[in-house]
Amino acid sequence: MPAHSIMLFDLLSGGHHGQYVRQLVEFWGRSEYRGRVDVVVPNVFLERHTDVQRSAEAYSNVRIVPIDEPVVFDARYLLQSSRMHGRLLRKYLVLLRPDHCLLMYFDHVQLALALGLRFQYSVKISGIYFRPSFHYGSFDRPHPRPKDRLQAVRKRVLLWAALRNPHFRFLFCLDPYVVPFVQAKHAQAVALPDGVARRSNPQKGTDFRSLWGVKPRRRVAVFFGTISVRKGIYRLLEAAELLPSEIAMLLCLVISGRVPGREKARLAASIERLERESDVQVVLRDQFVEEDVIQAILESSDLVLLPYLRHIGSSGVLVRAALAGVPVMGSNYGLLGEHLRQRKLGLTVNTTSAKTLAEGLETWLRKPRDIPFDAREAARFARENTADAFSNTIFSRMTESA
Repeated sequence: MPAHSIMLFDLLSGGHHGQYVRQLVEFWGRSEYRGRVDVVVPNVFLERHTDVQRSAEAYSNVRIVPIDEPVVFDARYLLQSSRMHGRLLRKYLVLLRPDHCLLMYFDHVQLALALGLRFQYSVKISGIYFRPSFHYGSFDRPHPRPKDRLQAVRKRVLLWAALRNPHFRFLFCLDPYVVPFVQAKHAQAVALPDGVARRSNPQKGTDFRSLWGVKPRRRVAVFFGTISVRKGIYRLLEAAELLPSEIAMLLCLVISGRVPGREKARLAASIERLERESDVQVVLRDQFVEEDVIQAILESSDLVLLPYLRHIGSSGVLVRAALAGVPVMGSNYGLLGEHLRQRKLGLTVNTTSAKTLAEGLETWLRKPRDIPFDAREAARFARENTADAFSNTIFSRMTESA
């Protein structure tokens, strides 16, 4: 078996970035592959994800390579972001000279690839594609808007140009439905499981309902994750306020996750209005939720809420809900809506409308068994999307192509 030299390159530090890098590090560290993985990330990444550093230090075949300059990223400025990604990618590929490089966020590097990023040696480059949306028009609903169709054309053209880069090999797609729509001469699209780690759960069996103070006869719907407008929290609170009184008194809405400072006043005012105007019980847990607590929280709920507003891409919470065997009510848009429909993981609604959100909540509260949820299919979905499946898909392809 040949020795491999692989570089993981990531300039972002939020979201799932720490989780994905750690999964790859641990999988490679305990695998029988020969060679080394270099993890090239900014210092702020290492400060936020100390667990990644600890995991890397546990294996002799993994090395952390901190980026030795400030990395300032703003997704609103695509051109500047692309230039920074391209410049730093070139710098560290020339410095480390790996056989194969994995772009942990392909979306922000594709413009640099399209504009002629080239190297004097035969390095292979692959990437994880997070946010394809040009194929959403092939889904049953909702119908794409004119501006969505225009954006789809732009995304197709940019992707086509990026995949023409002679160094590029594998496009790992977190959206399996996009794979048939990707066409390239020498690059290959590969469906990538959205890996969720199965760790020991010391919180399993914890009576969260008592900790939350859930009132008798209430059903618990959990909104989990960092609070933001795009995740639909305010539209959800508006919807809860529309519930008839005899239905509202059956609901306990748990909001669990960190509330950014800029959102605290607005969220507090929205919750106060809801509690004043309706009989819905609201429990707010404004704190960072440790990895080993997340699953126990979801297992303690009757419904998981994903009211994201026109969300593009996958959702780790959807996988976790399936693992917990709990139905989801979420957006009918994009990949999230398609997974919910195709895999029978719960109810889809138009989350941009408070009225339809309220109708979905009322349907669930009146007749919870009528929610289109298949427990066996949910378990199958969870088994498909594991950390090992994620890592094995990536490394098996990258090492086969050596």
